[in-house]
Amino acid sequence: MSLPPTLLTELELAGYFPDTARAALERAVRDARIRSYLVRPETTFDGPEVRRHLTILALTDDHLLIVHLDDESADALNPTQVIVSTERVKLARVGNLALAQAYDTDGTAIAPREAEVTLGLSWGANRRLDVQPAWCDDPQCSADHGYTGESREADLVLRVSALADGEQAIADALAFFDSLYDATQ
Repeated sequence: MSLPPTLLTELELAGYFPDTARAALERAVRDARIRSYLVRPETTFDGPEVRRHLTILALTDDHLLIVHLDDESADALNPTQVIVSTERVKLARVGNLALAQAYDTDGTAIAPREAEVTLGLSWGANRRLDVQPAWCDDPQCSADHGYTGESREADLVLRVSALADGEQAIADALAFFDSLYDATQ
């Protein structure tokens, strides 16, 4: 089955190797029908390097498809590369969905639309470990109290900002979240 024309347009507009992204998504989709999708380009700065990323989420009748493209810097053994990863998750495995919405305010009224949204999706494939030194309440204590931490499922987190990405990107992220929410009930 071919990809929706609007999805192909968004891949082109994202501007990050759209033919490679399309090929990876077509391989993952096979002949399934895409019910909803979200295309998220992102640029990050790592010291002097600029890194580009592209995440594509696609919802079919039975699966959540995740395609991610990343810049990989050259090293002594390898040239600069684009790394493409694809994951296909049965909808029944999507256990947790989280939505955080941030609204601008002047202290008396809240803006009518979100300034930022963060989508969190979990299906048990990855965990995030937050570790910090443990301590006690005695300010004179110099003992080593070891470490304390917390382990959480953290398969995918996407942040969208109206300021950086535009209000339509917020609307698209919320629409995809709603589609996935409805599909996993």
